[in-house]
Amino acid sequence: MPSMAWKIQPARYLTVYASVFHFFALISHFWKRSFIYRQLSFTDVMSFIPNVSRSLEISGLEIVLFHSDNSDYLTEWNGTRLNDDYHRLYFIAGGSAEVTYDGHHCQLEEGRTYLFPTTRRFDYSCPSHLRLLNVCFKMTVQGGIDVLDLYPWCFEIQAQSVSETFRSMTLIDEHLTSEFFADQILVRSQILSLLSPHFKTRAKHRDLKRQRDVRRMAPVLRHIADNLRTGVKISELHHLAGMSRSHFVRKFQATFEVSPQDYVRKKRITLVKNELHSSDLPLSILAEDLGFSSSSHMSREFKHYTGYSPKKFRALDKIYG
Repeated sequence: MPSMAWKIQPARYLTVYASVFHFFALISHFWKRSFIYRQLSFTDVMSFIPNVSRSLEISGLEIVLFHSDNSDYLTEWNGTRLNDDYHRLYFIAGGSAEVTYDGHHCQLEEGRTYLFPTTRRFDYSCPSHLRLLNVCFKMTVQGGIDVLDLYPWCFEIQAQSVSETFRSMTLIDEHLTSEFFADQILVRSQILSLLSPHFKTRAKHRDLKRQRDVRRMAPVLRHIADNLRTGVKISELHHLAGMSRSHFVRKFQATFEVSPQDYVRKKRITLVKNELHSSDLPLSILAEDLGFSSSSHMSREFKHYTGYSPKKFRALDKIYG
């Protein structure tokens, strides 16, 4: 199942006075009118909305979809996943299950939604019966910053309406792979609606400081995201942040807990993952397209960061997806 970054076609000439909470009604309005259209990203659309709080940085929001599920399981729902660079939203419609992710153990109970961050290790098991609806996606801002790393969020929420939550998750599963514009609006509106209760947590001082630090690095992150395939010169990044080279390296490390060089390498591996997920191109072609010196170089880097060879990752991804 190919991953899909949201690309939509809103009106070319607009006058908009709306808040972010009116976004989807606004898009529906665009769809009904006859205008000249051009291809725009989600970021472009959000930039038309003037009344959004700057602290939210909603104008840089991107949602990439991977896969969804709506199934009944017995004890066969049992296994381990390594280094999944996406978020999971689970709704337990019946039964129960156990999950341990990155050392955190949790019991999944009926009538609740669970928001999982990206994980290095994800162990899951079902003791008897499980009715699971889930969607796997990645939500980022500021050129690729994980939203769950930037804003405070809640792991577990009791569904306010079990029937409405079930309906929303079912709609996501039914329309996630559709190429129709209206269906892609529907899927993302349902995801955002389900996610909203998970983010109703007041930001602390350290959260606000991190947001300011990330905003300062935004030009750097955008440059990295735009040039992963062609190459990123680490030695020139400090100019984009308006800092000396030594200060930039210290500030970047403190903000993202990784050096600029390792950040770029990890982003390139994420790019490889996405290509392995969405295409069947030979590894030699992928390595060339993604700027690696050879397929063996790409394989070494990939295994270092994921624990899998690209071939093994692709095989497991097809089974799981």
